[in-house]
Amino acid sequence: EKAAEKERSAESGSQKYVLQVAAMSSAEKAAEVQAKLREAGISSYTQKTTTPSGELIRVRVGPLNKEDAEKVRAKLSRLGMSGAMTPV
Repeated sequence: EKAAEKERSAESGSQKYVLQVAAMSSAEKAAEVQAKLREAGISSYTQKTTTPSGELIRVRVGPLNKEDAEKVRAKLSRLGMSGAMTPV
């Protein structure tokens, strides 16, 4: 019972989420994705990461509370994009 209580308070509490929309090796492609998001009224940012197969540019949205993150994820799917939700 305590675990369920904790979960509820975490969900309604201050837990923030980041949506990763894309990860690509080309800055131009990342900029295209950001432009599409901007047109849809979604502000995003990029983050560079190094993987064994080279550098990737992640396009991310957030941090948002769970409710807003879910709304943005629904909007992304209408745009034909997906958003992987990660707690931060």
